[in-house]
Amino acid sequence: MQPMEKNVEKQLVVRTFEPDMNALKQTAKQLAHMQDTSLNLYGQAGEVLIVVTARAYAQAAATELTENVAEQFELALGPAAYGRGKGSLAYFTAGELIQSESTIAAADPATGALLAEEFSHTKRGPSVFDFGDGSYNDSRVVAKIKSAVYKYAEEGNAPQIAAARAAAAARFAHADFGVASVGMGTGAEVVYLAVAHRGYVYIKRIKNGEGAGKVVALSALDMVRRLAQKQPVDRARMFKANSDFDWNAPLKKRRSSKYAAPIAVLAVLLVALAVACWYFFTHFSLGGGNGAGGALPVSGSTSVSAGASTGEPASVPGTDASVSQPAGDGGSGTPDAGGASSTPQSSGNTGVVHPFG
Repeated sequence: MQPMEKNVEKQLVVRTFEPDMNALKQTAKQLAHMQDTSLNLYGQAGEVLIVVTARAYAQAAATELTENVAEQFELALGPAAYGRGKGSLAYFTAGELIQSESTIAAADPATGALLAEEFSHTKRGPSVFDFGDGSYNDSRVVAKIKSAVYKYAEEGNAPQIAAARAAAAARFAHADFGVASVGMGTGAEVVYLAVAHRGYVYIKRIKNGEGAGKVVALSALDMVRRLAQKQPVDRARMFKANSDFDWNAPLKKRRSSKYAAPIAVLAVLLVALAVACWYFFTHFSLGGGNGAGGALPVSGSTSVSAGASTGEPASVPGTDASVSQPAGDGGSGTPDAGGASSTPQSSGNTGVVHPFG
């Protein structure tokens, strides 16, 4: 009898943007010993696709193999891994915006055209992006954006101009995220990309040149996705919106507030528990006050005589016995914060990448 062949093949794509290549290569080496699986890597404009192929006797077994490998890469790469399957970065970013009921607006036609190109390939696009109708194609909004740039940015200061435009786009287009870029098509060495959200602006430097537009578009989508997920925005500098900031003195990046709500609920419960303990020990403890039920008799004291019920005077002990009373306790915690800096990004690393050789 001939042995069964593993003729069922399954592929799964892990989609990432600007991942840590050292972590990616290390994970690939660790998974190289796995039988019946193979890996291929494709990269362009900062986006890196990891194609996992598995072979097994049955479809379920092949699917399980690919998912196990995908999970290992996602754990190693963290927020850089944004999704699985055929969906684009615009598709997944739009999904995050829809879930949080948020929208995005561009400050200028050049940036708007880049985002429109990405969102036009997914049906989710019109739900989160206005394609300029209420932002860079509206003359009234454009006038307000120009006024904000004149007020908050120094002439010739590209980072401040990008920041002011992004913040103004979010404000005057009534969007949750504002996006702007400065330097595209000007011959400048770098492009400054700014994303404004909730009073802060996140700015990234991208090397100008061929293919820079695609990198700017994907970088903007990735920054918005991370902010919508309350994830750290790597390789970008954070500043207070509409402030006279120094490019070389960014703010420390705030930690993700993913667990802020559960922690707040826990704190309220702890306070309630402390109050309950205090009330119990001060009203119902041994030797307590005049709470319901009265104090319990203890050694060395004399109880009230039964004659009290017949109107006779109650006997009173000649001496008092001291009784200690416990008190309640509580606790508190302090938040923490982290910091990071950024480095200029290159847009020239396109094509197929082979890190497993």
